[in-house]
Amino acid sequence: MKNLSRGILSLCLIGALLLSACGKSDDTDTVSNSKEPTTTTSLAPSTNNTPTDTESLIEPAEQEAIKDITAADFKKGVSIDFDKYKGSFFDDNIISKLRNNLESVVENNKERFKENLNKESLESIREGFYYTNESDQYMFYDLDLIEKVDQPEQIRVGVRFAKKSSDGSVENQGITYFFTKNEAGEWGIENID
Repeated sequence: MKNLSRGILSLCLIGALLLSACGKSDDTDTVSNSKEPTTTTSLAPSTNNTPTDTESLIEPAEQEAIKDITAADFKKGVSIDFDKYKGSFFDDNIISKLRNNLESVVENNKERFKENLNKESLESIREGFYYTNESDQYMFYDLDLIEKVDQPEQIRVGVRFAKKSSDGSVENQGITYFFTKNEAGEWGIENID
């Protein structure tokens, strides 16, 4: 019986020591209220090791200068001054494909709409965005984003437009066109969002 009591007492002391040691370990991880600065350095490698280069052709001041279209200003069509934004990657080829797609929306021509889409993207692009109500009219009037990203390689073009409903109300919106290269290495519209 004496040995059993000593064994139990020993186990209790060992347990108390372990709990005490664990408690001290937890205390070192708590936030200190001392005035000394603490620094933590992570040794884990960054998960984003691929630098992404982005080239932009529109300055923030140009974005702020874009005015909304009112009912009195509305003129159905594409009135964007593309030459104003022409640059290294925003060339005649991209402009032509973008203009063609925008004009197809104004004309309500679903077949022309598909002409410059990458074949892989035909299923993913929601034509319904523009064609939900065929009586709607569109005025595409400015660009608020033109950038080329290297990883993944794509060109993004933000288009500002006004949509005039059959009741005469005008709603200003923006949409982004994503251009990527197809299997043949030619730029086409991959997505519209």
